[in-house]
Amino acid sequence: MIDRATWAVRAYRVRVALANAHAGGRACLSPAAPLRCTLSPMSGPDLTIIVSTYDRADWLVVSLRSILTSAAFAEIHGIATRVLVVDDGSPTDATRHVCERLGVDYLLNPENDGRKTPSVTRVLGLANADSPYVAFFDDDDVMLPRWIPLHVAALRAGHDVCSTAFWWTDEELVVKRRVVPMPATMGDLLAGRVSVTTGSLMRTPLAHETTWDPDLENVMEYAAWMEMMYRGRAFHLITEPTFLYRRHKKNTADQRGERDRILRSELQDRYRQRLLAR
Repeated sequence: MIDRATWAVRAYRVRVALANAHAGGRACLSPAAPLRCTLSPMSGPDLTIIVSTYDRADWLVVSLRSILTSAAFAEIHGIATRVLVVDDGSPTDATRHVCERLGVDYLLNPENDGRKTPSVTRVLGLANADSPYVAFFDDDDVMLPRWIPLHVAALRAGHDVCSTAFWWTDEELVVKRRVVPMPATMGDLLAGRVSVTTGSLMRTPLAHETTWDPDLENVMEYAAWMEMMYRGRAFHLITEPTFLYRRHKKNTADQRGERDRILRSELQDRYRQRLLAR
């Protein structure tokens, strides 16, 4: 766990990050200036947003600024946010420099294993999250201001996992359509209809007790949702779109082949058998 002194420093860094995000990275706050931050030295963050990335700092900075904007809005409502970027061995220091400039936490996976998925960095990020709630967020997507308050409110109301509707956009973030997934059910998951969005907010203890296997690559989260649903966890859906889902030529969701199909089929068969054996 992070000690109180560390969080006293982090409270100041959060304020700097938010100021920088709205001043083009040029804001400078004096350490002597009074802190007007909900995050107190006596407490840690309410949630951790884990952003996995690899060598696309130009898109990352847009995503991070959007998360910091939502964090600023959430702060008004008494919600403290930690942003953790996990770099999957980018060949340059550009990602680290973006994180330093915006004042967000940075963690490096020193050796990229060649996977074209964020599975390894997400597991690494989860291992370094100790806030009550945690979520993944893609480095090419854009978070809208109400994302954090709405998701946290859902978990505080008793739900375990919260997903959301979103705006489907092109590479230039031009909105093409609104997408409102169906509420998640075990039947839909078994049929291959995964309506739980990647950026779902989870209770951190639940995430820590769930199996996250990087060898499953793009199927890893699907397997985790299946495990949580099998255990009877409460899933919730926000019908208001709270982020922009950017479609482009390098979307990892499109990097699927025969191996992906086999992994999904095996997962579905395994849980059908487990349900029948109950």
